[in-house]
Amino acid sequence: MAIILKRKIVTAILSCFLFAIIFSIPNVFDLNLFLNLFYMSFILVITYGVITSSISDWISNKIFTSTYAREITSFVFHCFFGLVFLLFSLAAAILFFVVDRLLKKVKIRWWVVLIGLLVVALVFIINII
Repeated sequence: MAIILKRKIVTAILSCFLFAIIFSIPNVFDLNLFLNLFYMSFILVITYGVITSSISDWISNKIFTSTYAREITSFVFHCFFGLVFLLFSLAAAILFFVVDRLLKKVKIRWWVVLIGLLVVALVFIINII
């Protein structure tokens, strides 16, 4: 469980970062817009997204034995849970799923998670000041 939690937290950080970059591009990368998008999405993804992603993976692992069927089912569940907050959250859910599957191949240590969370907190504090 700890391995999954570490991966999901790092996935949340990276997917929110990519989400903010993608949706701030039309405004020629306005830093204020980027930071607002990042923190608004981060709050939702670190809570709702990590929990629902873990549930999606758990359900798909319990239902199917085939890896292909598990991935498809997990993707469908990610999209379903992402649709709760409509289109932007669907895009975030798909991005979360892709980043999570890429990070499945990487061994993540707790210090990486802590550094990621510290960077998020420091940038938030600097943005407030």
